[in-house]
Amino acid sequence: MSLSDYLALTKPKITPLLLMAALGSSVVAARGIPPVTVLAGVLVGGALASSGALALNSYLEMDMDAKMKRTMGRPLPSGKIVPASHALAIGIGLVAGGLLVAALTLDYLATFFIALGAFIYVPVYTLFLKPRTSWNIVLGGFAGSCAALAGWYAIPSAWGSWQVGWLLGALVFVWTPSHFWSLAVITEEDYSAVNVPMLPSVVGPVAASRYIVVNTLLLIPVSLLYIFYFAGVGFFVYTAVAVVFDLLLLGTNIKLFKSPTKANAWLAFKFSSPYLAVIFLAAMAAAVIPA
Repeated sequence: MSLSDYLALTKPKITPLLLMAALGSSVVAARGIPPVTVLAGVLVGGALASSGALALNSYLEMDMDAKMKRTMGRPLPSGKIVPASHALAIGIGLVAGGLLVAALTLDYLATFFIALGAFIYVPVYTLFLKPRTSWNIVLGGFAGSCAALAGWYAIPSAWGSWQVGWLLGALVFVWTPSHFWSLAVITEEDYSAVNVPMLPSVVGPVAASRYIVVNTLLLIPVSLLYIFYFAGVGFFVYTAVAVVFDLLLLGTNIKLFKSPTKANAWLAFKFSSPYLAVIFLAAMAAAVIPA
């Protein structure tokens, strides 16, 4: 076992997107760069808690991972980390550490949403929703929304504009199904083999690609609903970036719908990650650019 094996437990490709959502919400809420204490709480506390929740997910799904081609090489199913209880201890410790950092640096609502995100992802999504319903990723997507909400409520002066914070949370919520369904089109055989009712393995890639397009058509207006929170140059910067990337995302999804191949699903999946990051970067830029 090595440090890289322990790092892999936390699925480190996921956390940066959550931190981007949290940071973006904080910057938009503050209409500028938040105080250092807020940045520490949002980024360090959020990173620790989300990494811990992902490590717990790895621990709880190690038997399932061992049966799936995409995941059988992960540290726990491949036997690189022994005993497996190390992953359980690391996950609990990271979540506890993240909540401690948040409690010391952020207000109670921001800390609550960091805790809620971990709770929804581990017992609600991993243990209850994922093995039982094809709506798993739709309902479980609120775990990602909690990152944006934690970032927003880390700025108490913005609580009066709560509608914008919840729209940013809704952006992550509506983005999540298109992102993960695209991946599930690629790995539908894996999910079928372990009896996980991920939508593409239940309805097939053709129908799933239709759901992805419909979901993205819902995502586009959500990404544009809060443009009027920005003013002057920021308004035009955000609107231009959002419209261009909305159309590009929709284009990859329509291509998948017309030809639901694994190659097109991979294209849709790979584009959806930078899409969310770019949207939040554009929102941050719009918030800090003088009107």
